[in-house]
Order: sequence, then structure tokens, then C-alpha cells
Amino acid sequence: MSNNKKKKKTKKISPETAANLKLGFSTLISNDGVIKASREWKGVIDILPICLALIAVILAVLPTFVSRMNTKGSTAIFNSPVAAYDQGLAQFENSLIYDDAGNQRDLKLTIDGTGTFNFSKEDRVALTGGDNQWYTAKSSSGKPVFEVFFNSTAFNDSEFFAAIDKGQDPYTQTARDNSATASETYVASYLAFGKEYIRFRKKSETGVAFAGLTGRYDRLIGKDFTAFAKSLDSKEYTSKAYIEQVTGFYSEVINLSFETDKVVGAWSQTGIFAAIDLGLVVLFGVVLFLMTRGKKNPFRIYTFWETQKMAYWAAFTPSLIALILGFWLVQYAFIFFMFAYGMRMMWMSMRSLRPAQ
Repeated sequence: MSNNKKKKKTKKISPETAANLKLGFSTLISNDGVIKASREWKGVIDILPICLALIAVILAVLPTFVSRMNTKGSTAIFNSPVAAYDQGLAQFENSLIYDDAGNQRDLKLTIDGTGTFNFSKEDRVALTGGDNQWYTAKSSSGKPVFEVFFNSTAFNDSEFFAAIDKGQDPYTQTARDNSATASETYVASYLAFGKEYIRFRKKSETGVAFAGLTGRYDRLIGKDFTAFAKSLDSKEYTSKAYIEQVTGFYSEVINLSFETDKVVGAWSQTGIFAAIDLGLVVLFGVVLFLMTRGKKNPFRIYTFWETQKMAYWAAFTPSLIALILGFWLVQYAFIFFMFAYGMRMMWMSMRSLRPAQ
């Protein structure tokens, strides 16, 4: 056998390929590289700046999208100050299985398969004292601090909730009993079970609603409020452990009810920002084209498509800056991209596309 070994030949990158790679990477920081790539690269390669522009838009709005998707509705309700909302819920849960005298009962409150609450008339009467009454949790001083309503009326949820917010009787859409002053009676936070929606509203002691949201039942189907109350049967409803477990349960309820609207809102807001960013990129391409149209401007040889590609190539790096800063200061993510991209395009027009004097 021959001892000669075949030497493997390693392919070297051609000078042309190396130059193209260098030019491509230079577009990240070099405006001259952007202009050169836009003018010299033609044909199928034009797909690249288009893709970069689309990726840039996605990166620019990503912090906003992630932030909106990570939003928890329960934060608004259980964020300090709680305004006795957690204590009111704990007392309400306890009332589903114990009456005021401490006797056991079984008032079944669930979210059924039709997407609404299931609470019989008899159980509502036992809980509230009447079919057209609401549940009231009071403080140790006897002052109402939390109320629970059930929309079993002919009114739709919007009308029902609006009456509660106005301090009216939602079952009759008229004023409540005037035997007590508003400051004593109508300042309570509340939970309202509507026909299609469930509302959580937290109020301060002055009666001003400072936190709340309206959710849906679509992700709450099968949720059993009475079964949860029974799981806490052995605990005193005023204890810290009891209240913490109630807070955990209702945090899940709030987040699930808020999930559908949260997802829709996140996509809608992100879509609006993405459309604005994309429009901004195209607009800057148009601006570059118009700036080079002067009769004596040596850059008037640039075509409309070439200036568009310049705008596309230049968008990627500002989007990375917006991505990094956006996760740090989410509320300013949209501004970061506009500012960084605008600065780069302004610098390009002043330095690289300015006619020689």
C-alpha cells in the first residue's frame, strides 16, 4: 500500500466574497457602506435589505409586545394599597359556606359552560337577603368596605356596571336608600358578576375608583368559587393565611378573565407601532430621494429604489438599540427607535449625501 496521503485542499474565500461580506457588515455602522451596498447590489440580493427592514421593525416593537403580554391584571387590584379588597373577598368566600350565625351552608357559585356565572335565585337570596340585593362585607366598625353584585336583571352589563359606579341601585337603576350618607354607604370596592363580563373595582375611602378592570368568562369556565371556599373550611377567614390563599385564588381568576383582552390589546398596540415604524422607514427612503433631486445635485443619479434600500439597510442597527434600551425602559421603546433611526438618517443626509461645496 502506498504511504502517500492525499492532501485535502481547503477552499479559500474568494476576494469578491470577502469584500461583499465586509461591505454587508459595514452597513451596521457605516452610512457610506449603506449607500454603496444599496447602489452596487442588485437582483435577488435586494431581498436582504427588505428582510432587514422587516426584522428591524419586529425588534423595535418586541419590548412593547413582551411587556404587554406579561401584564397581570391582578397587579392592579392587589397592588398596595389594597383598600380591604382582599379582606372583602375573604369574607365573601366564607359567606358561601357559613351564614352570619356561623352555621354551615352550601351556596353554589360557579362559572358554567355557557360562559356566565351560575348562582341560583335561592342561593342569591340566602347570601344577600333578597333576589334584587347585593352582598355587603363590613369592617369591624360596621362600615361597608366591599360589595358583590350579580346581574340577574333585564339590564345589560354596561348598564348594570354603570349604575354601580354612579352609586345607584343596579337592580332598579334608581338611587339607593338615602338613610345614610354617601361617605358611609357608597365608597365600597366591589366585585360584579355580569351576564357576559366580570368586573373588579377597587375604591379608596373617599369613594374614588382608582383601580379596576373588566374581564370575560371565556377562560373561567368550570371555576368553582364554593369548592374553593370549602377547601379553606378549617381556617378563620380573618387570618393572614386565609386571606393570602383567597388573594392567590382571585389573582388567578382576575388574570384569566383579563387574558383574552390582554392578548388582543397586545397584538393591536404592537401592530399599530409596527405599522408606524414601517411607515417611518419607507418615509425616510422617500425623503432621501427628494433630497437628491436638485438639478446640480451629483446624487440625483440615485433612483427611488436605491434610496429605499438605503433606508432599509440603515434601520437594523437603530432597532437593536431600541431593543436593548426598550427592555430597560419599556414605555419609551417606541421613542428609542424613532430617535436612533432619525439620528442615523439625519447624519447620513448631512455627511454622506451632502453635495460638495
